[in-house]
Amino acid sequence: MSERAGSVPAAYWELTKPRLSFLSVLTSLAGYFCSAPAQPTDAKALVSLALGTALAAGGCGAVNMWWESDADAKMERTRNRPIPAGLIRPGAALLFGLLLLGLGVTLVWVGAHPLAGALTAATAFSYLFLYTPLKTLTSWCTLVGSLPGAIPPIIGTAAKLGHVDRMGWLLFALLFCWQVPHFMALAVMCRDDYARGGFKVATVDDPSGRSAAVWAMAFILPMLFAAGMINQTFFDPACTSSLRGWASPYLWVSGLAGIWFLKLTLEFALPTRRAEVAKPLFLASILYLPLVLLTLTLSRVF
Repeated sequence: MSERAGSVPAAYWELTKPRLSFLSVLTSLAGYFCSAPAQPTDAKALVSLALGTALAAGGCGAVNMWWESDADAKMERTRNRPIPAGLIRPGAALLFGLLLLGLGVTLVWVGAHPLAGALTAATAFSYLFLYTPLKTLTSWCTLVGSLPGAIPPIIGTAAKLGHVDRMGWLLFALLFCWQVPHFMALAVMCRDDYARGGFKVATVDDPSGRSAAVWAMAFILPMLFAAGMINQTFFDPACTSSLRGWASPYLWVSGLAGIWFLKLTLEFALPTRRAEVAKPLFLASILYLPLVLLTLTLSRVF
């Protein structure tokens, strides 16, 4: 699970945490397209949202790597990141991150909507100044960290409407709850690494993983409820799409993917299965979110 960079340009790219940045862009676009689908698309706002979110998320990733570079050097999965590997100096990484972050927030604010820009800034603030320092202090950091991870959909909603509608809040709830079982599976897989890095995740304080399983179970059911509430026929009876009710691709995809996700979470709760199922649960969580959001977006748009 180590991360390696083969050149300086590749190292700067790695600083942006491209996979997490892509998820932020994907969820912000889902918020844009799935809120009030009948409203016409503003090309300027859409491009500003996508590019600005990518820049801001990448900037957060770079500043986070700067902040945690000492901890990264102690952990197997992160010791080859650009700063601990000596490919990029800490000061250069910080400057790069702040530049991207500033450009991203400005672009969303000016090109999309001021509320969307303010929410982008709030995402960065909560990620860097709440979640990041709390990781070394308390296992409750996971809930705090779920906040910035859940804000991008309402950034997209605000960029389109100038306010946050019901769909935006439902997507926010889906992402907030999704992050808990997703991270708890990772916490079981990488418990020793997190302990070496000094991070107070649930499995460091409770090596059995029982508390991680309890957290996962506590949030998987609200996540599935939010996914069900999102189905367009529930809250948008005026929708004229032929893909409604039992014909809705979103209904089937989210339902089947949710059953799969729930099954693995239930197995994760069993002490005899926890270590074995942690990786399948983590991979399932990674697949679940893009699959459900892409299906929803395509259903709403077409």
